[in-house]
Amino acid sequence: MDNMKIGNFIREQRTICNLTQKELADKINCTDKAVSRWETGRGIPDVSLLIPLADALDVSVNEILSGEKIAEEEQIERMEETIVNTMSEKKKEIVRLNKIIYAFLVFSEIFSIYFFTISATGSDAMGLLVGLLLLTIINSALLGITGIDFKYKCIYPWIVTIAFIPSNYLYWSADEALEVGCLYGMAHLIFSYAVILICAGIVKGISKIAKRK
Repeated sequence: MDNMKIGNFIREQRTICNLTQKELADKINCTDKAVSRWETGRGIPDVSLLIPLADALDVSVNEILSGEKIAEEEQIERMEETIVNTMSEKKKEIVRLNKIIYAFLVFSEIFSIYFFTISATGSDAMGLLVGLLLLTIINSALLGITGIDFKYKCIYPWIVTIAFIPSNYLYWSADEALEVGCLYGMAHLIFSYAVILICAGIVKGISKIAKRK
């Protein structure tokens, strides 16, 4: 969807209907600032406002989303096109959001591993390992319930485990670092995969139940 095209169309139709931004906003129960944002292409109307807006401007929802008047014989064809474009835009937004969530989870766990390792004292060994495992469980659970592609969920434990290896040498002696690193690395992979699979399974089960109802 072209935000500027939609905005120009809303402004043109508002002018034709002899409405100010404030009057249009009052008609559809929103703010004149929202109308201004639409008309300048900085946003588009919320789904809940499309029908009231179409009624107020004496146009169809399809015409608003297309940003132009549509001949009656073209309405059905253009409606299908609008639906496909809208779904495509939503899919792209979800993909972008999932990428941000994935990057955040990877960064937050790796950052926390190094922060806790550097901050820990000599007597914190057991607490450090337990804390890192708890962090693994929390992040893996969050990853498991997201809609991120399952293959990327499976890659996640390996990314964190590989990034974790150098941190061992910041806390443990050279001899201990390899042993602890291998043990914790295996524990991280096992816990992370188990939690991801359990949470992903729960979400999938809930989704199936919801569809049946």
